Amino acid sequence: MTQAITPSSLWQGTPHPTSRWTVEQIGTLMKEGRDPVSVPTAAVLRRPRQNPDDWTMPPKAVELVLPRLAITRDGRRAKIITPAGATQWLDIVHGR
Repeated sequence: MTQAITPSSLWQGTPHPTSRWTVEQIGTLMKEGRDPVSVPTAAVLRRPRQNPDDWTMPPKAVELVLPRLAITRDGRRAKIITPAGATQWLDIVHGR
């Protein structure tokens, strides 16, 4: 039986002692045949979930630099690897 990955768990990973990437990201990069040391990166915005206690203040977006596997032709979206090792298409921060 496989466990479904929830959106909040996509952003949690096991830190690697000698790398900036998580253990799960390194495993995904190795499966894709990429070198974790020289993989290209993309800056993306992650919007945290709304706080139910203080719903009047929307949470601020956090900019993350993550390893990318692919990029669209127009350069607006990138296929990134989340800290949990899942791949996802996200919008790139403009000017990066």
